[in-house]
Amino acid sequence: MTQPPPTTPTAYPSSYEAVPSYPAAVPEEIFRKVERPPEEDCLRLKIELQYNLGGKILLSPRNYDFFGLDPFKPVPILFEDPTTGAQGSAYAEVAEVPDNTVRMEPETYETADIQSLDVVLFSSAPREPPIVKVDHLNLKVKITAKGIGSKVVISKRNSLSLEIEEGEIVTFEDELIGAWGAGYVVVDENLSHDIIEIEDEIFEATGIGSQEVVVRRNDKAVIPLQNLELGISPISGEDMWNTITMVRNNQDRMKAWLSQFLIFKGLKLGWREANAAINILNTVPELKGEVIAAPKMTSSLNLKAEGLITFNAILVLDISASMLAPDMPCINVAPAIEGIKAAMDNEIVRKFLAQFREGRNMARRLGAAFAALLFLAEKVGRGFGEKVSVIRFADGAEVLDFNGPFFDSASGKHGILEQAAIEIVEKIGRYKGLATNMGEAMLKAREVLDVYESIEKDKPCMLVLLTDGYPTDEPKFVQVINQFFVGNPNVVTYIVGIGNTNVKLMNDIAVRCGGEFFQPKDMGELLVWYSKRARDLVVKLKGGRKYLNI
Repeated sequence: MTQPPPTTPTAYPSSYEAVPSYPAAVPEEIFRKVERPPEEDCLRLKIELQYNLGGKILLSPRNYDFFGLDPFKPVPILFEDPTTGAQGSAYAEVAEVPDNTVRMEPETYETADIQSLDVVLFSSAPREPPIVKVDHLNLKVKITAKGIGSKVVISKRNSLSLEIEEGEIVTFEDELIGAWGAGYVVVDENLSHDIIEIEDEIFEATGIGSQEVVVRRNDKAVIPLQNLELGISPISGEDMWNTITMVRNNQDRMKAWLSQFLIFKGLKLGWREANAAINILNTVPELKGEVIAAPKMTSSLNLKAEGLITFNAILVLDISASMLAPDMPCINVAPAIEGIKAAMDNEIVRKFLAQFREGRNMARRLGAAFAALLFLAEKVGRGFGEKVSVIRFADGAEVLDFNGPFFDSASGKHGILEQAAIEIVEKIGRYKGLATNMGEAMLKAREVLDVYESIEKDKPCMLVLLTDGYPTDEPKFVQVINQFFVGNPNVVTYIVGIGNTNVKLMNDIAVRCGGEFFQPKDMGELLVWYSKRARDLVVKLKGGRKYLNI
C-alpha cells in the first residue's frame, strides 16, 4: 500500500469543472462500516481539498486504473481514516493529479469525519484477480429456457480465460459419465464467473447427470451436414400425420429454426411452432464419437414418424414393350419369396414365384409384378386395414379390379388376397403394351385418390410409379403432376426407375412430391425397397438448389 509523507489537507480553487456523468449521491447502504480489503488492493493517498467537485473525488489515471474503474459502470470508492477507522465514500473521476494524491471537497472531508492527513482508499466492488489463460474451466450449470438454440452463456472473464470470442464454440462435459454437448458462446459481463447457462433442451439431450461441467474451447472442425433423418412426433396430442405435414409444408422455416443448433449424436429437440418433437436419427456424414455438425439451409431432410402412421397406397406399374427386357438379376430374393408364400397360397402364385431362381435374369415386368405382390403381403401383415390400388399402364391406363378399385388389407373374405395376387400376376406379369403414357396413368391415380378421400378424408397416401422409360405423353404427364400431386399435403410420390429411365425428369418430380427417385441394381434391391415402403411413410425434403416447375 502506497504511503506518502503526512501533510495538511490543502484547499485548491475550483480550476477543474467536472461534468457529472452519473449520480453524485452514494446509496445509503454504502455508508455502513465496510471491512477493509488486503493492503495490496488499497491505496494510501494524501488529501488535497478542492471545491465544486459535485461530491466526487479525483484520482490520477494510474490510480483510476488501479481500481479497474469504468466510467460507464461507476462504483463508489471508499476512503478510511487509518487512525480512527472513520469511513466515507464517493464516485471517482480521472484528473491530472499526482499519483500520491486524492482530491475531494471540504464537505466530503468533513462529513466523513476524517481526522488524518491522508486516507486509505479501496473499491466498494471486490477487485478481480488477474485473468489466467486456461484450457478448461469447471463451471456450475444454470439451466435456462430462452429459446436461443445451441447457445451457452459465460462471463466476460471466462471468455478471456478460455481465449474464446462470442459466436465461437465451447464443449461442456460431465467427466464422470462422459456425456457432453456443445454450444455457441454468448458473453454476458454480468454473469457470475462460476456459472455457465445452457438451454434446457440442449442440456437434457446430452444426458449429463451432474450440475457441474468441464468447459473447453472447441478446436475441432464443425462439419456441414448433407442429410438429416428426423424422427417426428407431436409434442402434444396424437395427430402424427398432421405434425409431419406441418413440418413438410414449412421446410424453409424448419431449416432456419434447425440452423440455430449444433448437431451431435442423440440430440432431441422440440419445434413448438409446429408442435413437433424432433429426434436426430441419422445424418450424412454420420455422427461418430465427439463429432459436432451443423445443418445448412441446403441440407436435405427425411421425415420419419416416431410412431404408427397408417397409409393407403397406389402402385403404378409400366407394362410397355420395353418392360419385357430380361435384365433383372435375381439376387437375394429368397426372403421375399418366403414372405409372399406365408401370406398367400395359390397354385398360380407358386408357379409365378418358381421362376425367380437365384442368379437368373428376369423380365422387368415380372420384377414389377413380384414387387407388387410383396407390397400387398406386407400390407396384410401389418393388419391395419390399409388400402392398395394397382394401376397398369402402357398405351392406356387401367385400375386393376379387386372387386373395386382397391385391395382392402383388412378384408376377411376367404381367398381375397389370393384373388388379388392372381390379378397382379395375370395383368402385370403377362400383358404388354407399346407406348408409355404416364399422364394417363397419373390421371387414373388421381381418380383413386378421390375414392380414398371420400372414404377416409385426409388420410395419407403413398404413390409408387415404376417405369423403365420416358413418358410418351410428357407434357400431359408433367401437367397432371403439377396440378394434382405437387403440393398435395396428403400424398407422397416415389418413382422407381429401371432400364433407360429419364433420370433428371423423374428425380425432379419425386423430389417436388416429397418422395425419392430410386434405381435398383437387381431384384434383391427392388424387393427390399418395396418391403420398406409398405411399412414406412417417409417424407423427403430435398436440399440444395431450388427445383423449378417442370
